[in-house]
Amino acid sequence: MTFPSTTRRGCLKGLALLGAGSAIPALSAKAADIPDAHLLLGGTMTSIQGQFGELAAGVISRTLGLDAPLEITPDIGQDGVRAANLFDANSAPDGSTALIAPGSVLLASLTGDPRVHYDFARWTPLLTAHTTTVVIARAELHKTLRSRLKGFFHDHPVRLAVSRPTGTELDALLGLTLLGLRPIPVSGFARTEDALDALANNQVDAVQLLPYTLGVPVEDILAKLPPDTVPLYHTGDLSDTSADSIPNFLEAYQQARHRPPEGALYRAWQAVSASTYTALTVALPMLTPPDLVKSWQKACWDAAVDPTVRHWAEKHHFMLAAGDNAAPFLSRATPDIGAILALRRWIAMNTPRWRIGQETRPI
Repeated sequence: MTFPSTTRRGCLKGLALLGAGSAIPALSAKAADIPDAHLLLGGTMTSIQGQFGELAAGVISRTLGLDAPLEITPDIGQDGVRAANLFDANSAPDGSTALIAPGSVLLASLTGDPRVHYDFARWTPLLTAHTTTVVIARAELHKTLRSRLKGFFHDHPVRLAVSRPTGTELDALLGLTLLGLRPIPVSGFARTEDALDALANNQVDAVQLLPYTLGVPVEDILAKLPPDTVPLYHTGDLSDTSADSIPNFLEAYQQARHRPPEGALYRAWQAVSASTYTALTVALPMLTPPDLVKSWQKACWDAAVDPTVRHWAEKHHFMLAAGDNAAPFLSRATPDIGAILALRRWIAMNTPRWRIGQETRPI
């Protein structure tokens, strides 16, 4: 299912995924089938994944037929890496433990973060919440992207506001590089509001926005852009047709270069982007018996269509995919080994340059 469903696009997507979800049988797991079930939370109770877990736990407990309410075990880490390590190392494939992890755990694995000791490609996804990213850059509004590349940005590197170069803004950092621009990551902008202020004050030239961090729809963000700025492209799925004027990355690339993107680094960017617009993933360990997987899929499906959870998803501008529909979203963040190696070479080559404020170079 896809929410919100208050727009024409949302309604069509909602109907499509609800139809797909009807293939999930009405299973009723007994408490003895899944003993002491709990959710391992990659974050605090106030995080996005914590909010979802608290809202969904009751529905999941009822569908699984548990005698006691589903226990939630929060993690003290902020980006979910510690919880993902514990999940891979300590969770038996008996259906007793499911992980709720943010997209940052996918990104950390892709970039070769030394803290990572898990392989998310081995997880069995049950539900995902995904959103949209929008890259906004300083430019003359009446020019096409190709004209901007030839003009304003051609002889000027693009200062991109980032929390850190390999944080969620890696999506934009690599994307702008593939477009032929020369981004310089400017670190220290963990809050989207601060990045927008820096854009308005000419401290940076580009920012990457995740609408749910601002709590407003994409169209509201576009209506209040700083002067002389324009959205270059979006990734993910726009939740409102009023923002259809923003090209996606493929459209922006073809407009700028008159050919489709290709190569290992582009495939790496696709995975990085999917990790960025994935707000959270609910998963079971690999090798969990199929009957238990089906029970959890049905429980997560019921949670996703619960009115309280739906209202929460609409508030944060998330679209939810549950059951079998969740698998494609996680697979988008799983590139081939060639793409992973290309990404890590690119990061290794550019890290010394980023430390001294130099332009990012392609491989």
